[in-house]
Amino acid sequence: MKQSLLAFFFILALTFNLSGQDAYLHSIGFRAGPLTGVTYKRFIGVPSVIEGVLGYNYTNGKTVTVLGLYEHHFHINYQLNLFAGAGTSVAYRKDDFRLNLEAIAGLEYVFPNFPLNFSLDYKPVFHILNKELFFNEFALSIRYIL
Repeated sequence: MKQSLLAFFFILALTFNLSGQDAYLHSIGFRAGPLTGVTYKRFIGVPSVIEGVLGYNYTNGKTVTVLGLYEHHFHINYQLNLFAGAGTSVAYRKDDFRLNLEAIAGLEYVFPNFPLNFSLDYKPVFHILNKELFFNEFALSIRYIL
């Protein structure tokens, strides 16, 4: 599965020439961690970003989760960004509905002249209705720059 995903991104990258790219507006890709799924990131201003994740959380109750985050990027240079933010999510499994508050902090690397970025983040979660706090949310995301 991982090899086919990497092959897909590599083939997709070969179809575009981004040699003159100086910034990106949005990207889509795969998030791997306790919350695993599809991630979409869009800049809505110079340092402001919204990110959405549709995924499956296999550790915190095996739930299907829809997550929305607002992030602020601190640009070190074009290739490297630190980011932090917060948001909310809803999660559902058989007989359980969860409303969550979430925080996020991480590091993003954008490849020069190649339409991919990688990010490593930490995302603690507070389940509002159950009053539970989880600290096990480290993840790696690989996104294709559109």
